Amino acid sequence: MKILFLSWGVFPQKGGGLEKVTYYYLKYLDYFNNVVYLFILNLTDDVKSFWNNKLKNSKIFGLNMKLYQSYIDYFKYGSFTLYKRKIIDYKKAVIEYKDRILDILKKMKLDFDIIYAYDWLTALAGIEIKKIYKKPLVIHFHSLVYDRVGGNPDVLKYLYDYDYGIELEACKYADKIVVVSKREKDILVKYYNCDENKIDVIYNAPDDDFSIKEKINSKIKEKYKIVLYLGRMTMHKGPDYLLRAAKRVLEKRKDVLFIFAGTGEMLEQLIKMAADLNISKNVIFTGWVDDDLAEYLYSIADIFVLPSISEPFGLTPFEALKYKDFIIISKQTGVYEVLKNALAVDFWDVNKMADYILALLSYPKLGEYEIKLCLDDIKNLSWKNSVEKLISIFNSLI
Repeated sequence: MKILFLSWGVFPQKGGGLEKVTYYYLKYLDYFNNVVYLFILNLTDDVKSFWNNKLKNSKIFGLNMKLYQSYIDYFKYGSFTLYKRKIIDYKKAVIEYKDRILDILKKMKLDFDIIYAYDWLTALAGIEIKKIYKKPLVIHFHSLVYDRVGGNPDVLKYLYDYDYGIELEACKYADKIVVVSKREKDILVKYYNCDENKIDVIYNAPDDDFSIKEKINSKIKEKYKIVLYLGRMTMHKGPDYLLRAAKRVLEKRKDVLFIFAGTGEMLEQLIKMAADLNISKNVIFTGWVDDDLAEYLYSIADIFVLPSISEPFGLTPFEALKYKDFIIISKQTGVYEVLKNALAVDFWDVNKMADYILALLSYPKLGEYEIKLCLDDIKNLSWKNSVEKLISIFNSLI
């Protein structure tokens, strides 16, 4: 089949998990002999070089929007910071994406069977293309504004003219909606009045090259046990709850170092919070991390914590498992549906979070057993299988 694929970016562009997911879905849709026309913000030289001779039938197009650097800045600094600096207006960008792709389709006269769009960012374009070309529309939500506002439904009413309004339109016009967890399906039904019969769950997966890596010896390990948080410093990720748990851990033992890797609009607030809690000597904020530094941090960590308030899925626990990091995740994450044997807490229960950290540090056999069970949890997950499920959905609509 011929698929019109709408996304904001693709590997090796790296702003967040969306580019990784786009990479795997493009790779396997092409592998299964589909013709895919992927439209992204900007077809940069690194993308051209990376994908050279990797696709059998498919092609990547750039819309030349000159937005890509600001998109990366979103993940570095957070949307609120960018809003205050007047660096980027995502609503305007979403409309521009729609207008540019409609213009290109009119000129190119591409033949396609189905429209496949990612998140609110491309949903508006997908809806308009469906209306004009009368083709079925599948919208794949990797996150919702409900998650980005920390699971607070009272805030949604103020966002009707922004991402929430577009997500509502997506629920109305999409022929099928794909989500990354049952949690997201429940949110769409409850807070978006979305027809549950048109929603399908397809889980994300570990990387294709998932294999256990060796820990790295480091001098810092001679003095400290290391607890790692790696992700954006933003409200819905819950890093402030881990800081509160850190305070309780450090009251029990002083040989624990908490590393917060990443940046976002909460970074300054978190640094001040660590000082107010009088734990700054045992907390490091790295700021923005590239892939190499992220791999290094996973390799020296003893425990990885994902304390999210509202997380559609969460790929970082898979990355941590590669280095045999003990993991603690909040029950408010989609990945909890997959990692059923991971130690899990409600994000707000900082006492239990602290108790789990202390238990894993004191009894490493507990963590080793957890890792064994978690690796068993994900043994049947693969991007290839996920794409096969998506293709079945496409076939049901064509």
